[in-house]
Amino acid sequence: MGGAERLEYDRRVNRVIDHIRGHLAEGLTLAELARVAAFSPFHFDRVFKAVTGETLFGFIQRLRLERAGSALMGRTDASVLEIALDHGFMSAATFARAFRAHFGMSATAWRSGGAARWRRRLSRKPRKQLRKTGKARGPRRVDTRRTTAKEATMSVNVREQPPFHVAYMRYTGPPGPDGIPQLWEKFGRWLEAHGFRPPGRTTIGVTYDDPTVTAPEKYRYDACVVVPPDFQPDRLVNVMDIPGGTYAIAPFEGTARDILPVWMRVFASWLPGSGYQPDDRPCYELYRGDPMVDPKAGVFRCDLCLPVRAL
Repeated sequence: MGGAERLEYDRRVNRVIDHIRGHLAEGLTLAELARVAAFSPFHFDRVFKAVTGETLFGFIQRLRLERAGSALMGRTDASVLEIALDHGFMSAATFARAFRAHFGMSATAWRSGGAARWRRRLSRKPRKQLRKTGKARGPRRVDTRRTTAKEATMSVNVREQPPFHVAYMRYTGPPGPDGIPQLWEKFGRWLEAHGFRPPGRTTIGVTYDDPTVTAPEKYRYDACVVVPPDFQPDRLVNVMDIPGGTYAIAPFEGTARDILPVWMRVFASWLPGSGYQPDDRPCYELYRGDPMVDPKAGVFRCDLCLPVRAL
């Protein structure tokens, strides 16, 4: 599989981009846009970024601001507020903050010569840094990011996974090398106290959110251990079921800093040419026995499990 499946991803995402362009002033929602693409809304943010290089709502915001910037110059009789409302912004204050963050100046300054300075600045940027916007990238674009040897040889297998009944401890906060490792340390103490020791145990890390889209303080992650059906939770853990089904499974070995880039490679490098699309279930990391490879360096191993269904 490869070219045809990747083109199908591009086709679906381009359909969404066309829909956005035609409804830019409306209240666009993730559920609506995922339906247009015929993808699960659960993972559509990641699919869109994997294909275009931009987050879904980052793309919408940029397009609204660029359209508004053109309108500010072409409709000199319209007020800034009129332009803002016509391009999907709910208030002048919201528009002002977003405009300044994107262009580095106010809308008034833009009209008073700032637009010309912005265009001169863009014209001086090297061509290789500029991508033609508004469409998903094709398979042979000269400015598409090169696939590294490590990405090209990524080993991903698609197979059926059983459901798991788990006890879990939840973390809400920024992903990365601090919060989630500290959760696992706390959970590890609970595991030892309750007799869950390697090599027989199976632990799972469930990721619910895309850290490139979800605000860091709202990111959710569960540290889990497989438990018997009659296991009784206590004040530190609760119980839930992780659904079984078809998963794309990529082996991982590295540190907490390395795992997010590998997840992104699964979405960006493997998924579009695989013949599969994400299914509406959480991703998870599967750890069997003792996952530590080099405790001193913080290196561990696990399987990255992405729920999928046929494209």
